[in-house]
Amino acid sequence: MKQLLAVVQENIPKDAAILELGCGNGVLAAAMAELPGVKKVVGMDLYNEPENLPKGITFIKQDLEDFHIDEKFDLIVLNQVLEHIKNPLGLLLRAKSVLNKHGRILIIVPNRNGFNNEARVYLPEHGKHYFLWDKESLQFSLERIGFICRFYNQYTAASHSPLMRYIPMLLRIQNPNLTCIAMLDE
Repeated sequence: MKQLLAVVQENIPKDAAILELGCGNGVLAAAMAELPGVKKVVGMDLYNEPENLPKGITFIKQDLEDFHIDEKFDLIVLNQVLEHIKNPLGLLLRAKSVLNKHGRILIIVPNRNGFNNEARVYLPEHGKHYFLWDKESLQFSLERIGFICRFYNQYTAASHSPLMRYIPMLLRIQNPNLTCIAMLDE
C-alpha cells in the first residue's frame, strides 16, 4: 500500500479530487484522503458498501460499467478493477470524460506475464476476470482511446535487500501486478 500511495502522491496536484472506481471496503480511499494535498475523495462500488469511512469521503453505490457523476477529478483510481469489467474501454472512456484537463488515471491490474500470477488464463470463475492484461495490451488499449502511459515497478521487487531488488530486473521477471498511469495525450 505504501508504494501505491507514493504513486498517487506523485500524480496529484495541490487540492486534488480523487475518484476510486471499485473502492471495495474503502481502505485505499481512506488512506488517500490522508495524503497531503488531497481535498476530496469519492469512492464508487456496486457490490461493496464500506463501513466506517472517515469523514469527508463520499461513497456512491453505482454500477461501474454505466456510472454517472457530475464532477471532474484530478485522479481516477482503478485498483484491481479493470480485469473484472466486460467493456474495459467503455469504462475508461467514461472515466476520461470526468477527468480534469490534466487529470490522470491510475490503473493496477494483474500482470498476465507476472511471476507467480494465478490469473494467467481466462477463468471467469476465478474472480470473474474477463480480461488478462500485460504491458503491451494495456498500453495498446489506452493509446487507442487517447492516453499515453507510464508504467511503474514492472521488474523491481519491494525489498530492502539489494540482491532481491535487482535480480528480478536482471532476469526480466515481471511483478504480478502492472501499475500504470494513463495521461491524456495532448
